[in-house]
Formats: sequence, structure tokens, C-alpha cells
Amino acid sequence: MKSNEAVILKIDNAVTWAEAKTELNATMLKLRTQYGFAPAKGISLEEMDQRCKNLVEATGAAVKKYAIATGKAPDRMPNTSPYKTSKDFSAKKYEGLQAFANVPDERLKRAPLHTAEAMGNLLNYNADYLLKAKHEAAVRARTRKEWQKAEYEYVEKSAYNLRDLYDDLMERMDATENYINPEEYRAERCKWRQCGYYACDNYFPTAEDHMRSHAFNQSGLKVRRKDSKYCCADCRKDQENALARLKKTGTLLPEYAYEYILDDARETRAEKEVATTSERMSKIADLP
Repeated sequence: MKSNEAVILKIDNAVTWAEAKTELNATMLKLRTQYGFAPAKGISLEEMDQRCKNLVEATGAAVKKYAIATGKAPDRMPNTSPYKTSKDFSAKKYEGLQAFANVPDERLKRAPLHTAEAMGNLLNYNADYLLKAKHEAAVRARTRKEWQKAEYEYVEKSAYNLRDLYDDLMERMDATENYINPEEYRAERCKWRQCGYYACDNYFPTAEDHMRSHAFNQSGLKVRRKDSKYCCADCRKDQENALARLKKTGTLLPEYAYEYILDDARETRAEKEVATTSERMSKIADLP
């Protein structure tokens, strides 16, 4: 009798688990349909925050209902990769966290809806947009003083900066031959000017008889006229574009310098950068 009762109880538990799993799967499908897409462009921080709260509440209720019905937490994605063995390490089963660690990203992205990983994917997707909304709200609230600090720290070009110039001049002053004295140092320093483009740290000469250092020659900078504000024509054009952005957006910075990059876009950019780097390395390796 007891054996039959145990079998019946086991069957009832299996049916209950299957029903709870099906219900959890259906609930998560509805939530993914509702929250598994990008929010409207320009969504406010308050609206995105409420969206995340609604999702967390609905997901928590679904998990709680499943746990009450089955007595356990939702399934987790198992680590199905083969365990490497050798003469010193025999085959064994994954235990504890090892049973769920190191699951390939591609499998995690396609996790079944009833699993904890699928719930985590949906929550993380929306949390990323919440961080984006928070970042954009902070950007909109920046004062001109805060933008100026960011602009000062933003550098695109620094082939021959003030430190390079001082290092070369000091080397000439400390030399035992062909050295320059303090007066000659000041005269030489007056022949150099900082580029007027806000994102360029380059210094350039405005006199033909300037000191031609090795580092300067390597930079490729050319002698400019005495009334020149920029080290090259590109910097002049870039400054014009920056001033136009200032009127439109309130900052000289290009949008990509302060935009929030979503996780998916960050991964895609990283993959492209790795591919580009590999191509460059291959070309270098093929050089004679």
C-alpha cells in the first residue's frame, strides 16, 4: 500500500511541477512580449523606472507562485560542457556552482523562458535602459561649467604637446654641447603656440628658425604662419563644427563622447574592434 501511495504522490508532484512550469513559461512569455523591446525614444527617467518596477513586481509574483506550487526555485541553465580529464584528474560530475558556471553566452541568450537565466536576461535588458535614461537625465542637467570641465579633459590629438616641447627645450638647456641659455629658451618658447582646437593638445611652431627636435619631426607638424590659431586645416574645421554643436547642444563635445552605450551595442563594438585588431596584426606579421 505504501508503495502505491508513494507512486501516486510522485505522479502528483510531477503533474504539479509540469503545470507550474507551463504557467511560469506562459507568464514569462507575456512579460517578454510586454517588456522585451526597447522603450520609446526619449522616455523619461521616471517612466523607465516605473517600467522596471512593474517588471520586477510581475516577475517576483510569478517566481513566488511557482515556488509555492513546486517547493523549489525556477530551473537554472546547467553546464553541459565536457569535463576535461587526465591521468592526474579523473572524470567527475560538476558539483555546486560548477554545475551552473561557465555556460556559453550563446546558450544563456537563448535560455528557456521558465529558467532563472531567462528572467535575468529580461531584467538586465530593462535595467540597462534604466541606466541609459538616468545617464541622459544627468547629461541634460549638466551646467555649462560641468561641460567645460568635460571638454577640457577630452583630447583627440596630442602628437606634440606642451610636455614634449618642454622636455626638448630642457634637454637642450642641460646639454654639454650646442646647449641653450635661459634667454634663448624664452626666445624659442615664444616661437610655439598651442592649437586653438579645444580637443587638440598639439603645439606648433610659427617661425622657420624654430628648434627642430627629433620628436617634433616625428609628429609631422608643419610650421604655420604667425597669426595661425590651429596646427592644421583639419583642426580649424573641427573647431568650427564644435562651435556649431555648442549652439545646438550646449557643448563642444560630439555626442559619442558622452552617450550611453547599451550592453548589446558594447559587445558588438568590442567584436568589431577585435576583428579589426586581428586584421592589423596579420598585416604587420606579413610585412617583409
